[in-house]
Amino acid sequence: MAIELQELDYQVEAIQSVVNVFNDIPMNRLKSYQNPIIGYEEEYTKNKIRANITTIQSKNNIDASLRSFVNDGVIGIDVKMETGTGKTYVYSRLMLELNKEYGFNKFIIVVPSTPIKEGTNAFIKSDMFKRHYRLYPDFSNHEINLQTLNRQSSNGKKGRKYIPREINEFVEGDSYSTNTIHVLLTGMAMLQKGKTSTLDRNDYDQTLLSGTTRPVEAIADTRPIVIIDEPHRFDRNNKTYNYILENIKPQAIIRFGATFPINSDKTRDYNNLVFNLSSADAFNRDLVKGVSVYNPEIDSRNTTRFRLVSIGDKKPKTAKFMNMDTHKEYIIASDMELNTLDESFASLSITNIGNQEALNGAQGILLSNDKAIRTGDSIYSGVFSTSYQELMINQALDLHFEKEKENFFRANRYKTLALFFIDSPDSFRGVNGRNGKLREYFEEVLENKLKREIEKLKSKNRNVIEEEYLKYLNASLNDISETNGGYFSRDNDTSDEAIQEQVRKILRDKESLLSFKNESGEWNTLRFIFSKWTLREGWDNPNIFTIAKLRSSGSENNKIQEVGRGLRLPVDEFGNRAIAGQETFYLNYLIDHTENDFASQLVNEINEGVLFISNIDGKLEEVALQLGKETKQLFIELLTKNFIDMDKNIVIENREQFYEEYPLFNTGLKNNKVTKGAPETVKIRKENFRKIREIWLGVNQNYMVDIEGIDDEILTEGIQKSLTQEIFSRTISNFTKRSTKNEDGKVGLSEARIGSFEVHEAKLSYGEFLKMISNRSSIPVQLLHKEIVKFHERTNTEIYTTKKSLDIFTRNFEDWFIKKFASKYTYRKVFDEVRETQLTNIDGSPKNSVSQALLGVYKADINKEVPKQFLFDKIIYDSNIEEKNIINGSIDSVEVFSKIPRRSIQVPMYFGGTTSPDFLYVIKSTTGEQALNLIIESKDIEKKSDIRGTEDAKIEASIKFFKTLKENGINVEYNRQMKNDDILRILNDLKLS
Repeated sequence: MAIELQELDYQVEAIQSVVNVFNDIPMNRLKSYQNPIIGYEEEYTKNKIRANITTIQSKNNIDASLRSFVNDGVIGIDVKMETGTGKTYVYSRLMLELNKEYGFNKFIIVVPSTPIKEGTNAFIKSDMFKRHYRLYPDFSNHEINLQTLNRQSSNGKKGRKYIPREINEFVEGDSYSTNTIHVLLTGMAMLQKGKTSTLDRNDYDQTLLSGTTRPVEAIADTRPIVIIDEPHRFDRNNKTYNYILENIKPQAIIRFGATFPINSDKTRDYNNLVFNLSSADAFNRDLVKGVSVYNPEIDSRNTTRFRLVSIGDKKPKTAKFMNMDTHKEYIIASDMELNTLDESFASLSITNIGNQEALNGAQGILLSNDKAIRTGDSIYSGVFSTSYQELMINQALDLHFEKEKENFFRANRYKTLALFFIDSPDSFRGVNGRNGKLREYFEEVLENKLKREIEKLKSKNRNVIEEEYLKYLNASLNDISETNGGYFSRDNDTSDEAIQEQVRKILRDKESLLSFKNESGEWNTLRFIFSKWTLREGWDNPNIFTIAKLRSSGSENNKIQEVGRGLRLPVDEFGNRAIAGQETFYLNYLIDHTENDFASQLVNEINEGVLFISNIDGKLEEVALQLGKETKQLFIELLTKNFIDMDKNIVIENREQFYEEYPLFNTGLKNNKVTKGAPETVKIRKENFRKIREIWLGVNQNYMVDIEGIDDEILTEGIQKSLTQEIFSRTISNFTKRSTKNEDGKVGLSEARIGSFEVHEAKLSYGEFLKMISNRSSIPVQLLHKEIVKFHERTNTEIYTTKKSLDIFTRNFEDWFIKKFASKYTYRKVFDEVRETQLTNIDGSPKNSVSQALLGVYKADINKEVPKQFLFDKIIYDSNIEEKNIINGSIDSVEVFSKIPRRSIQVPMYFGGTTSPDFLYVIKSTTGEQALNLIIESKDIEKKSDIRGTEDAKIEASIKFFKTLKENGINVEYNRQMKNDDILRILNDLKLS
């Protein structure tokens, strides 16, 4: 199995946003081993960079409140991207782009922990990344020379001291190898002062190119660009951050993260934020999994809270705790176990007391589960009881097997993984060659659940997929120990080969972990991973579908970072990542009872930075139109429900319920992206499904578009028709003067143009412009270039390429293509076989339910009766016309009807993309026989003449598609429904005798 990377639009936007910061900046390279020198102290350069950043921020709609700038003598650039959306890919690809555009070839990547370093090292060195970037002509011969700086071992022997080879390789790599980029990857622990520091010491018996024996001076002399991953771990008071500024002296610091440090005034520390893929955007656009939060319930809860009151000043340092119920105080020293407070804390102990790096230097303690507790935070005793832990393991495995079966029975299977966070390595690894008690209990529960699942399958007639799953379960049962593995920080120092193999698979061999079988064809059953909080930022696996937090410190942690290990979209058994936006996947997140408000806190974090509207005046008419209501009617409705006041201000205390009932007003996280328990589903009435099964499977066959020969001559015509001077023109805006005037005793307002100015737009390189058009339109780059050269020679137009140029050309070419080939394409069935759909399993049997989100954003009033012929047990809809269709669809001539789930019956368009109809009706004749199947496309507009361009082409293509199906023996008709078309009239017109 080989994972294939995809270039996603938002990732390209993030990369280009950083690249454009350096547009038109003068640079020169003084020494062959240095980066080009920017000369930031020069007034012109400083002002130009500020102007570039302002332009980029405006283009990317960065809110004014987020446009902070810190003047610390270094060019600062921030990129905010949600966990799981590909930050590592973006900054890895960014280095290539900065090298191509400006010649930068010395980069230092700084990460906060070993797992992040391991993950970054594995990604940049991976065959999949190399395969990916070498597909681009600009990088086909490029090489990234990555040196990973690790802790240097000391054998205690005397002799010459040599500078680590990795530093030599990085410092001495020169610009003569034009296709080589030199990268030094290091953890924050390596960036520190001191005689024993690898970078800071100056007693090496070796001199580097710049004439120094002190590595950090030589590194600084390369004039590097520093990339910081997970910036919330590096605030401005952080020793590592200050070491970077003062000693490495980079020309620029580019920070990539989902979370940024918090300033003393509670605002986020952004420094020239140029790209903001907010958490809400990532969840709403299905770029990451949604989250289902579970809290196991128990009858007797020991929720005694112990607060960390203070840290003692004297040595040895101690921590003072207070029982918040009895107010009794306890003094705990380092390495003492917390069962002194309460026996349910078991083997949890304190490993460090004092300033904590994980708390950005604040006072606190570090527990043996790697969780840092700040002074004033609390921990809960009941969370650590064995019985509660056992309850969580049972529920986690139930959730896992439910998800595993769902993913195994897909057309393209996903191997389903689960991650367990625990308090102590010994509870898993054990001591003296025996497994820990936690692992023993886990394997006992797992064995029982495997046996039950196997018995269920054995007791029924099995299809081919069920036979495969049975073999997978049997292989798991035959060697339980192979199903689970762990990674803990202490594993880095062990020589145990079995442990090292587990660590290799978990940290470095993602492809193996995602594969169902190994190279020998044997089942690879490893799918349960145990860790402390060592696997946090930087490590993730796309196929983590369940995370169980078995032990919690009870302290306040960043919720997005906690769920982040499992947010990435899954990868199937062939290495293909799920396409963003095609389906909403969910991560099960299991936490203890002390975090009952986890879901609401997570929603608040996701919505951080979202500008919620406080007054609906600007959206009322727009939403009313979408709902098919009069503006005044909707206003009165909202006022009556106390969602708004007379001035149209949202009533804050009712805002959450308001957004739930009227999601179109919500500018933040959409409903059903973070749920308490399983996401809402709608039950499929199986007796009704039997009546539509044949037509449903028929219209869900795979069809492709065949277009009459498109040769270079045809494409040349399209390019020529699409090229206009407007594409390459610079945007000019006018200065306008407004003044009052007096005419006939009345005061009026006059307006006059007094000048104009050029609006600065970020320029795309010509090569990037050609490549992006080719990606969008499939026009060969060489042909496109040839015609642009001819256009330039013919019109003498300056070829000034921007994002606007790209958009205008693409729109022109699509308009030409739609008109040119409107009658020059046909549909052809690719293959004829049963496959998984939104309503059916891969064997054609109906699913029990469908996600509510696939049917619509609104749920009808519970008092409205669901028609007996309707396929689902609830009325879910997106618009007023859809609600009316469902409520009024129950007439004698209709045997069964259904709202078609999103992304079902995808009709391929000859100009790219797909479209989906909205309703399916099975009509019976007057004799009671099933006679016709009707597909309805509902348009919430007044009349057909209001449909323009692409939408009209989609409808015409849908007509041709369903006509083809009918010619292939599928009894189906296609019809359009406008806003004023009553569904009853359409159905009655189709009554058959």
